[in-house]
Amino acid sequence: MKKISTISLFIFGVVLTSILTAGLVFYQDNKTSKSSLFKAKTVQNVTSSTNTSTTKITPSNKTMTLNMNEISKHNSETDCFMLISGKVYDITSFFGSHPGGNSTMAPTCGTDATNAYMTKDPYATDSTSGRGHSSRAKNMLNDYYIGDLNQTIAL
Repeated sequence: MKKISTISLFIFGVVLTSILTAGLVFYQDNKTSKSSLFKAKTVQNVTSSTNTSTTKITPSNKTMTLNMNEISKHNSETDCFMLISGKVYDITSFFGSHPGGNSTMAPTCGTDATNAYMTKDPYATDSTSGRGHSSRAKNMLNDYYIGDLNQTIAL
């Protein structure tokens, strides 16, 4: 009987460790697969005299001004910008990961979501009621920051 208990406990530990490892891998993979909308483009230059190629990173000459008109264009689960306390976030890659589900974030896409974020209520009209997000959530939000309201950014 002692042998069966020991084996069962060992199997339980292996399964639990596997599940936690898979969750961590999924979390890290989801975190690194963010939209590459704001990354520099790679340009390849070929030198004809030596037939060698070099790659250099150059910023795009396209820009975007993060005003409410622009933010409102990004209003779906597949392209979601939101304004929170004067800062603009692209949370598109967070869909599918939010503990409250996609339905809590979708109504705030393309809007000033300050009140919704402060109260955890997507339909809040002020930020005085409800309870706000945790410090962990606030730290995660920094990963999605793209600029301040009315800032012009390079694409």
